Amino acid sequence: MRKVVAATLVIIPSALFVIGCSRPPEQQFLTQFFRASRGRDNTTVGRMSAVTIDPRAQGTVEDFSIENVGPETRTPLTFKPLFEAEQKAAETEKAFLKTKIDYQTANIKQIEEVLKLEAQPGAKFTAAQQKVKDEWDKWRQGIAEHARATAGATAAIKRATGVAEASLTQPGQPALDAKTFEGETIKKDVTVKADFKSPDGKTSEKTLVITIERVAGNGREGRPIITKITGL
Repeated sequence: MRKVVAATLVIIPSALFVIGCSRPPEQQFLTQFFRASRGRDNTTVGRMSAVTIDPRAQGTVEDFSIENVGPETRTPLTFKPLFEAEQKAAETEKAFLKTKIDYQTANIKQIEEVLKLEAQPGAKFTAAQQKVKDEWDKWRQGIAEHARATAGATAAIKRATGVAEASLTQPGQPALDAKTFEGETIKKDVTVKADFKSPDGKTSEKTLVITIERVAGNGREGRPIITKITGL
């Protein structure tokens, strides 16, 4: 009986030591990221992070320790409103172009005269030509504005879906269908003490706050992606 108790007393502290020394899962993830950054392994960095640490311009993390892992926050994620905005912008642009073509067809001769005069430096417009020019300038301005609105709506989708695509794009998995996706963004901040080496070889200690996000939804769990690093 004494032997059993003694053995138990030996085992318990060992178990506590293992638990106390266990490292959070973020340790291995960040170790791989900092190693890839030091080695300028852009392929690996690109799979893990939306931001980079350029060793030639910023420096390198030589070693680090995790000081704190913040709580996860979960935010509902859908892209439907962005696709609706893009569709609306495209439809508005299409309707505008139709009215512009109608005006152009009805005034083609006058417009051609104005265009020829515009190509001549110092050319003077009659009152009637100036009126057509002013009107045609408004149509041209409208074309540019509608094109920017549609392009902006498309760019907004690309920006918003970037992290989701990076998180959910994995070998053997289907591509992200952003139009039908319904899920959430899971985010946390990890604070680390980093031994930092500048491009000129000087070393210093820095406190970095690293934001890690992953996306889940439609029955899929995404991988973590670094989306922000502060303190560099």
